[in-house]
Amino acid sequence: MKKSKQVWLFFLLMFLPLNLVAESYTSHCRNHPPELFFDDGKCLGVIPELVDDIFRELGHEITWLEAPWGRSYREAKKGTVDILIRHSMNPSREPFLRAIPYGYNIRNLAFYMSPTLSADITSYADLAKLNVGAVRGAYYSPHFSNLDPLAMTLVGQSEQLLAMLERGRVDVVVTSETQWEGLFKSRFKKATLVDSFENVYYISIAKNAKANAIYDDVARTMLEYRKSGKINRYFEKYGITPPLQNFD
Repeated sequence: MKKSKQVWLFFLLMFLPLNLVAESYTSHCRNHPPELFFDDGKCLGVIPELVDDIFRELGHEITWLEAPWGRSYREAKKGTVDILIRHSMNPSREPFLRAIPYGYNIRNLAFYMSPTLSADITSYADLAKLNVGAVRGAYYSPHFSNLDPLAMTLVGQSEQLLAMLERGRVDVVVTSETQWEGLFKSRFKKATLVDSFENVYYISIAKNAKANAIYDDVARTMLEYRKSGKINRYFEKYGITPPLQNFD
């Protein structure tokens, strides 16, 4: 009798929909407070709370690991991390990520000049002639992506660009409000050139990861949060203006 019950339970579990079987998935966390940050072994902030609640609603949990964006990018390609959070999308990421939008804002790229640079920068034509400092792997804007990366100086973190700009090792640094602009604003002269565009924010599930099996459930639940306005509560809790929404 006991054996027959075990067999019955095995077949019952085997034919349950995947979204009804509890799973643990991995996601990476980096330092971008208050939207996400790692503290005392925990990933905290607006987006981790939002994503945790969505997965919990679907009966799953997330294991958060601290990792820089470059590592997240490489592991998502291999499918060794399930979920990436708070990122933009570009053609190089589309082949291995299934994106789920959670809102957008208007991003304004700013350009801060080295004290050794005398001429202003008023256009991308001016910018293309200079040694531009940027963070490796970061997405800035569609227009900026057309610049030749081989002509730039790429580093791992924005902080590294401070000394380089001060000493004239780069002519100009690209940044924005969400990419540590505050590091440069009080110390360097801002160029006239501003690049404004509509920037959509995403969480994504890696195509080669096991979480790909529940992509549709996660995307549907996120859309429900957005349409109901529930998503706004997560941002308001941290004193952040919620992102704009577009359902066209």
